[in-house]
Amino acid sequence: MRPTMTNAERPTSGASGPWPPLAVPAAISTITGPIDRRLRALIDFERERWTAVDAALREPFDALEALVLGGGKRIRPAFFHWALVGAGGDPTSPAVIDAGAAIEMLHAFALAHDDVMDRSASRRGEPSTWRRFTDAHRERRWQGDAEHFGEAVAILVGDVAHVAADHLVQRTDPVVAAIWDELRFEVNIGQYLDVLAGATGRTSQTSARLILEYKTGRYSVQRPLHLGAAMAGAHDRLADAFTAYGRPVGVAFQLRDDMLGAFGDTSLTGKPVGDDLREGKPTPLLASAFDRATAAQTKVLDRAGRPDLTDDELDAIQQVLIDTGAADAIEREIRSLTDEALRVLADIALADDAPAALEALAYFVAYRTH
Repeated sequence: MRPTMTNAERPTSGASGPWPPLAVPAAISTITGPIDRRLRALIDFERERWTAVDAALREPFDALEALVLGGGKRIRPAFFHWALVGAGGDPTSPAVIDAGAAIEMLHAFALAHDDVMDRSASRRGEPSTWRRFTDAHRERRWQGDAEHFGEAVAILVGDVAHVAADHLVQRTDPVVAAIWDELRFEVNIGQYLDVLAGATGRTSQTSARLILEYKTGRYSVQRPLHLGAAMAGAHDRLADAFTAYGRPVGVAFQLRDDMLGAFGDTSLTGKPVGDDLREGKPTPLLASAFDRATAAQTKVLDRAGRPDLTDDELDAIQQVLIDTGAADAIEREIRSLTDEALRVLADIALADDAPAALEALAYFVAYRTH
């Protein structure tokens, strides 16, 4: 019999609306120690190496440490870990721990750049990387434009994280190398589509779903699963099954992000209330509201993304998301996608505790509060 989740990890709810907050599942908490130690060791080594060249180089590595080790849920390494365990791989192998750390380091690269592109001043309740260096520039009264300096350094910190991620992945296996390369391509392609949609004002379901698939769904869930299977030597056997499970989980992951970006509690998300609405992110949630809106409601929604958006206007946009039924529709889709993923998971032959862990991860990404 397969092990099951604890009651604290399993959501219980009525037929509509979000589920109650979930505890971080053991599927994540039990795998973070070795990965975090590897990340810390790498950052410490490189910081010491480069501060010997110039003491000023300590600050970008301190910023990278804050980004990588100052929070984060380790969701992507968890999908990788349990796919590998389910495929019969050895999770204690140094190469496996390095790969899990690489996935998290690549995420740090994406976050550092994403905050620049989205003009996000905070990350996990602290100043984002670009804001950190912008503030430092102003406090020290350096020459030039403070924000330009902050953005430039944040891009470089992200680039260092990308190099570090590549350093951690052993690509002697051509299948592993191909998956890693595809993962990196996809996250950048998805990010470009996101930036493009924001610039053109396209808020259609088609463009929103394409961004969702490439920016989050594949990079956060499907490719880590594929990488785990490949490192266990079981890619041919499990790739299709992991795609069938990972695709709905990845979509639910991003849809929950969209809900949190529109309605999330700042004390939990570490970002301003309605951050995505202030940025005018072209999400399926917003696209669904536009599809359902009356002419008067459309005028309210058109305020999303305006730089002079007031708190009252933000409240009005949130109310339209509710009144049009868009928010409820997204919640129903999240539930349907999670159910679909678990039906697929039940038919995959996996070893050890992997089925229960992947079940817990599917629930957690769909119903997390931050």
